[in-house]
Amino acid sequence: MPRNGGRTNGRLESYLNQDLREIPTYGISEAAHYLQLPQATLRSWVVGRLYPTARGRRVFEPLIDLADKKHHVLSFMNLVEVHVLSAIRRKHKISLPKVRTALNYLKRHFPSKHPLADQRLETDGLSLFLHKYGRLINLSAEGQLAIR
Repeated sequence: MPRNGGRTNGRLESYLNQDLREIPTYGISEAAHYLQLPQATLRSWVVGRLYPTARGRRVFEPLIDLADKKHHVLSFMNLVEVHVLSAIRRKHKISLPKVRTALNYLKRHFPSKHPLADQRLETDGLSLFLHKYGRLINLSAEGQLAIR
C-alpha cells in the first residue's frame, strides 16, 4: 500500500491507464537533439509557424499532432513520426507540399493518430505511396492509383 494512505498522484494515475508510448515526455530541444534535427525545423513540423510573404504573413501548419500541444511536448510516438518525416525529407528528398498532400490524404482515408508511424510508406523519390487492398496508392497525388 502506498505511504500516502492509498492515494495516488492524479497525474501518475492517468498515465497508468495510458499507452506509455503516448505520454508527453520530450521537449522540443531534447527531441531535436535525439533526432539530430535543427530545433527550428522540428518546431515548424510539430507546432507550426508564421512566415512572411509578399502578400503578408502566412501560416505553416504543423505536420505532426503533438501529444501535448499546450506545452509543446512530444511523446515517443511523436519521435517515431518525426524520424520518419526526417527520412522522407532528408534521405528521399520528397518535397514538403507532396508530404503535406500525402499526410492529408492519409488522415482523411486511413484515420490514425500517428499516420507516419502506423503506415508502411513507399517512395520512388518523387512521391509517397501506400500499398493497400492490393493496390498501390499515390498519396502525394491525392490517392491516384499507381502501377508498380
